[in-house]
Amino acid sequence: MFDWKGFIKRRQEGKIRDAERARDEIRLAFTQRYLNFKTLLSLNDKVLEIINEMEQALEGDQGFGMAFVRSHCTALSVNLFKIIQSLNAITTDRNKNLLTIFDGIWARIDQELKKKKISIQGEWVLPLEAVNKNMADRTGNKMANLGEVKNQVGLPVPEGFVITASAYDCFLEGNQLQDEINRRIQFLEPSDIAQLHETSSEIQKSITNAVLPPELEEAIFSAYQNLINKTGPGTRVSMRSSALGEDAREASFAGQYRSLLSVSPDYLILSYKEILAGKYSVPAMAYRLNKGFLDEDIVMCVGCMAMIQAEAAGVMYSTDPGDGHHPGIIINAVPGLGKSVVDGSLIPDLFIIDRHNTSRIIKKEIQEKTKKFVCDPEEGVCLENLIESEKQTPAITDQQAETLAEMALRLETHFGGPQDIEWSVQADGSFQILQTR
Repeated sequence: MFDWKGFIKRRQEGKIRDAERARDEIRLAFTQRYLNFKTLLSLNDKVLEIINEMEQALEGDQGFGMAFVRSHCTALSVNLFKIIQSLNAITTDRNKNLLTIFDGIWARIDQELKKKKISIQGEWVLPLEAVNKNMADRTGNKMANLGEVKNQVGLPVPEGFVITASAYDCFLEGNQLQDEINRRIQFLEPSDIAQLHETSSEIQKSITNAVLPPELEEAIFSAYQNLINKTGPGTRVSMRSSALGEDAREASFAGQYRSLLSVSPDYLILSYKEILAGKYSVPAMAYRLNKGFLDEDIVMCVGCMAMIQAEAAGVMYSTDPGDGHHPGIIINAVPGLGKSVVDGSLIPDLFIIDRHNTSRIIKKEIQEKTKKFVCDPEEGVCLENLIESEKQTPAITDQQAETLAEMALRLETHFGGPQDIEWSVQADGSFQILQTR
């Protein structure tokens, strides 16, 4: 006889077990979703914390290097990937497309962090008369501006040439230096001064000990020969850094790179390498690390200009850098070369000229002067004592100050903004513009 009571009991117990199993599955699914949601919230807090740290670093006074940028970008990517995983677990993979979007965004970021510089094409050397302000990506801002002054503004500039970004690229590639440099600076932090000094010394030594490709050396000497054909035998040159982005509005590398004066042809190549090596001075490296510049984005060009035997020289500002509403053009002047104004070793004479009437001197302060820098044919740049009658003599005349003020206004008008200008006056009273930015 069939046991109906037992059958019914077993069916009921099965239903109870199925219901309990279903409840357990629902409870487990809910628990997993709840845990994934808690994980998502926790990861979101972590992402916001990382973003906040990056914003504080960007806006704060403390320095940070590329190691900081890379580590925080990596942390962001890991946590965002986990957020997407948690979200898909909660929604049963309804947001799988987010993974594809994430992969695309991270690939772009990773490419930027690991960006390799494209080889720079073009002439290794350019005469200054072939340069204008639109060529800053080949000659650097400093020499591009000087070419513009000479060829478009029509103000006097010393004869010269530019060793270009293509030459810098050729030199690094010929000696396989960029990979070595990247390896040394990869994990540098601007706050580690001892490591900065050690790395700076090692990189600069590698550059100065490297050999220029013969074709590049020949191109530099050929440009120098063309220069002395215009200026006469025995011409020495001033060699100045002209890095890409050196005088850009968003960054200022002023005073961080090297300039060499009165360079003879025998030291032309060594001086070129020393200026390239100056890119890795401690101040320049710390500045780039603090600002987050990629090393390969800062390309060093070098301007070579005929050395001027200046009777007087200095710096002038078309607008007061401390007060843009001040009505005066500020001129600092010293006898001899302007080196002492730039490095602050001597107190210059001061002239302030009315912007609206350059024949009116608003203020004049003449300092007592005991020495001046001169360019000696044998010794190069050296300090020379002034005779007694020269000590109280103004470095420039009032008329020369007024002429300089007019030049400053022309430059400001042409470039569309206030200018910081280096200038010199020769013994015959003629002026030369040495730099404007």
